[in-house]
Amino acid sequence: MAIQYTTLLLIQVLLFFITVPGSQAEYLQNNQVAISISYENNTSDAYTIHVSNHQKYTISQKHSWTENSVGRYNLQAYSIDNGPVVPINRSSVGNFTLDLGTDSNHSIRFIAKPQFEMSLQGTTNATFLPASPTNDNWFDVGSDEQFIVPQMAPSDNQYTRQQIVGWSLDNSDINVISGESDTFKSPVIHMYGTHKVDLKYKTQYYVNVITNFGRALGTGWYNSGTIVDISVLPGNDILVNHVFSGWQGPVIGNVNQESTEVVADSPKILVANWSADYTSISMVTIIIIAVVVALTIYQKRKTYSKNDGK
Repeated sequence: MAIQYTTLLLIQVLLFFITVPGSQAEYLQNNQVAISISYENNTSDAYTIHVSNHQKYTISQKHSWTENSVGRYNLQAYSIDNGPVVPINRSSVGNFTLDLGTDSNHSIRFIAKPQFEMSLQGTTNATFLPASPTNDNWFDVGSDEQFIVPQMAPSDNQYTRQQIVGWSLDNSDINVISGESDTFKSPVIHMYGTHKVDLKYKTQYYVNVITNFGRALGTGWYNSGTIVDISVLPGNDILVNHVFSGWQGPVIGNVNQESTEVVADSPKILVANWSADYTSISMVTIIIIAVVVALTIYQKRKTYSKNDGK
């Protein structure tokens, strides 16, 4: 009799779960909460996750994700349960994490900004004004940007350098850069899409003209292939007469002329050689000796005449 009663009770319990719609699902979900994730302006697909209640749960969201082949979205802020918008420290890489309590259901709304890249070809030493909010070369859609680069690109050889002479935007016509300045600042570039900047440089070489007498002309930086005029001006001779004896170095003109030419196809050092002509100092020496001898003879004769008069 007891066995029949127990069996009847189990059948009734089973019939309850079968005949009452949703009761079993509600029973199974009593120990879980739902966290709904959505994105403002549908920058990514919404989703829902179920987690055990009365625990801490960490949501991990990428700082940046691809919008298409040319742009991306970058996380700016979030909101919990339709509360106030909370800004975050923006980053180009890595994940943003958010810890939630699971005593109740939550809805999380992420807010992201479309970004586009500005790539610079020809230099790794560029700065942007204003700076990228993600500290790289990606910028929020609609922003106005400028890039700043040194006029001279660094070189391993101190006598060789690269000077910027032009730039192009998105493979359009080259804009010539002129004027003497330490840096070049571009015009404003509107970030409504991805941009590619090509920087054009010319190689320059240093020509050093050296002389140990007089004044050398022609020392300086020159574009590769330039034919450079070099010369040397004699100084003021006093006693020793200096005579130009030729150039030491790869000149292309007459090596024995004080003015000649050199091709700036590599760093150059040109040395003006001089020979010393001591004719003048010899003549002065002879004259001095002659004067001294004449004075000596004169003094002796004068002394002798005085003695004779006595």
